Amino acid sequence: MKQLSISLLLVICFSVAQAQTGTCNCTYTITKTGVYDGALLKIGPGATVCIKGGVYQYLRLNNFTGAPGRPITFINCDGLVDFSSDKTTQSGLNVQGSRYFRITGTGNSRFRYGIKVSRTGTDATALNILAKSSDCEVDHVEIAGAGFAGIMAKTDPKACDPSTFRGNFIMYNVKIHDNYVHDVKGEGFYIGHSNWGNGVYVVCNGVKTTEYPHEIVGLEIYNNLTERTGCEGIQYSCAPGAQVHHNTIRYAGVSPFGANQNNGIQIGGGTSGGFYNNIIQNSQGDGISMIGHRGPNYIYNNLITNSGINGMYIDNRTGSLSGVDVVVANNTIVTTADGGIRFYNENNTNYAANNVIVGVTLNKTITVTNNTFPLLKENNYTSASVADARFVNVAGGNYRPVNGSPLIDRGRNVSNWGITFDLDNQPRPNGAQYDIGAYEYGTGSSGGRIAADVAETSERVLVRAYPSPASERVTIRLSNGEAITEVAIMDAAGRLLRRVPALHSPEVDVPLGEWADGLYLLQVKTAHQTHAGRFLKE
Repeated sequence: MKQLSISLLLVICFSVAQAQTGTCNCTYTITKTGVYDGALLKIGPGATVCIKGGVYQYLRLNNFTGAPGRPITFINCDGLVDFSSDKTTQSGLNVQGSRYFRITGTGNSRFRYGIKVSRTGTDATALNILAKSSDCEVDHVEIAGAGFAGIMAKTDPKACDPSTFRGNFIMYNVKIHDNYVHDVKGEGFYIGHSNWGNGVYVVCNGVKTTEYPHEIVGLEIYNNLTERTGCEGIQYSCAPGAQVHHNTIRYAGVSPFGANQNNGIQIGGGTSGGFYNNIIQNSQGDGISMIGHRGPNYIYNNLITNSGINGMYIDNRTGSLSGVDVVVANNTIVTTADGGIRFYNENNTNYAANNVIVGVTLNKTITVTNNTFPLLKENNYTSASVADARFVNVAGGNYRPVNGSPLIDRGRNVSNWGITFDLDNQPRPNGAQYDIGAYEYGTGSSGGRIAADVAETSERVLVRAYPSPASERVTIRLSNGEAITEVAIMDAAGRLLRRVPALHSPEVDVPLGEWADGLYLLQVKTAHQTHAGRFLKE
């Protein structure tokens, strides 16, 4: 009777069309708010489940099981899918008990983020992956508001259910990329349980025990943007071998619900792997807070600016392994309210090499709990003055070194740690030896070394981009009227998006297409020089 009632509920309350949709190649199409069960609907590996464009209060996707190499794909079709609800505990999109699936907002070329959560209940997370779900991918989703976190992926230890405890369940192959999360009350991304070392209390049949949360094996978080998050932009834990890279975090911790929840990034307990090529700006607390990690951990090629406390804070917690390496190399830290890099992890072998730390009081640039635990410092550059590092354009947010910078060819070879490229994804070294900081001199996004007069002139000749902000198109010209030979457009992280040849024109008109709103960087070439600029798209 119970199974029959669920089946009837699905038939009566929700519309699922079992017909092919030509434009989206759908196996099934969801058109209404509700609960959908993949097992009851007999949706198998390789299926495409379309979510028709429109406004939904919520969707609950339960028991959808694909196969390795043949995931079930949930995709927007015929427009933007938008979730909006003001009910107190109601989230936008929940996936439970599912495996081998992908949620993607790439179903309509008009929208970079074709799936959007505009609003949730007061205490609700926008998108949840729960109940022993595994082997999943989430991309091109926008979270524009949530009462708690933006995207959450974890299964909490549940009373009287040992299958949820560590050792009995492992979450595999979680990939979260190319998403935009902003203006949420909690964390932008909350991946893995935060009590890896201490566990949590559960009560089963009157007996209270301490149980430990599952691990995530194969976690990768990349190419995401978070802005104005109440707590951390990204928090991840319980993830050996994690790779978190090429993310941009802006204005994290603007309204934290608890102490020490206002950092740009929190790397939590049970975590090892790489954290690299990320940009963290204007976090209210630490730029990076790494606590209770497992190790080894490699933190490199990150740009951290204007942190409210420290650039990085690294500490042990219960469960941290002793004797493993913590490598902090080739990062650029600019202007913090307190310290540069603070090491409090006495049990590890710590390395700080090739880091730039400027705009920080000199006795606080690289500090340790005491002088007895292992810390090897090599080839770091520190100064209380940001200007001493000789960056291209601090006011414009360009922290690449110019000719004559004390960062050039002053680093040690760190290829033994796998660091063979910089924040622009250009090869290291680009000169006689490694440079200090996140960027190699002269590589930029255009390739090749920049002549000294080019970098210096970039601060004198202004790049004009109008209208400002731009919408459909942007016109680019130079303040001195010089003819332009090429325009290169990068995203805010400095990654090349497009090159536009100009044939010696005084101005260049660039269509912006479906590019997302935000800040874009410019390199404008003439016959003799290259100039840096930027524009805003709204």
